[in-house]
Amino acid sequence: MTTARLTLHQWEPTALPQENLDVIRSVVVAAQKDGSTLALFPEYSSALEAGALTAQTATVTRDGEWVSALRDLTAETGVTVVVGALVLPPGAPRPRNTMLAVSGGNIVASAEKLHLYDAFGAQESAVISAGEIGPCELFDWAGMKVGMMACYDLRFPEVARRLVDAGAHALVVPAQWMAGPNKALHWETLLRARAIENQMWVMGVNQPGPHATGLSQVIDPTGKSVLVLGEDAETASCELDASRVAHTREENPMGSARRFGVTPKG
Repeated sequence: MTTARLTLHQWEPTALPQENLDVIRSVVVAAQKDGSTLALFPEYSSALEAGALTAQTATVTRDGEWVSALRDLTAETGVTVVVGALVLPPGAPRPRNTMLAVSGGNIVASAEKLHLYDAFGAQESAVISAGEIGPCELFDWAGMKVGMMACYDLRFPEVARRLVDAGAHALVVPAQWMAGPNKALHWETLLRARAIENQMWVMGVNQPGPHATGLSQVIDPTGKSVLVLGEDAETASCELDASRVAHTREENPMGSARRFGVTPKG
């Protein structure tokens, strides 16, 4: 058995990046004291305007002060941090919704949101650009390769499948899964489906109500939830057994039975 401890922080960021950075620092320091080596934060943890993405929402850059402070924090604490941020690439006219994995003072992996949330009356594409489809980036934690995707990408199973094909044993999903009819049902069902069909750990870290559904959770490779948060702001920790992935895949070798692959449309 290979166990490791992680912390999820379900919270709604403010419009001020520095305030949000202070929250992240506090949670990570507490997580370290609790024995966690991984701390997970929702989508748009850098800044958000009262639960809404607008053209005025503050952005950060990979080489700027906000990300630099995250790098320093991970070097100081030894805790790997996964955070969703609104990142403005060099020379780009608009930002991208970017998941960053930071560990040991370095950005060790990133993933840009590929499918923008132009649904249920929202239009994310009015403010940000979709990410480019490039090689999957994974980071190491607890003896596993871990991939990331953002929120709405959860509705597209091929995104997770590409990560598994690249060697992922676990998936982190930072989200602002918006509240609405059947939305909580969709969130929980899709997280569980990605875990079962890929036989991997899935860690969904969401924002709380009233704007989002909350219900952040950690699901094992068989689809069993080992941690489920409520709808309100909350921080919680749990232990995860990395060996469950190999055991599940050996017991039911779905991967070797697959007859289809994933090919990007463009």
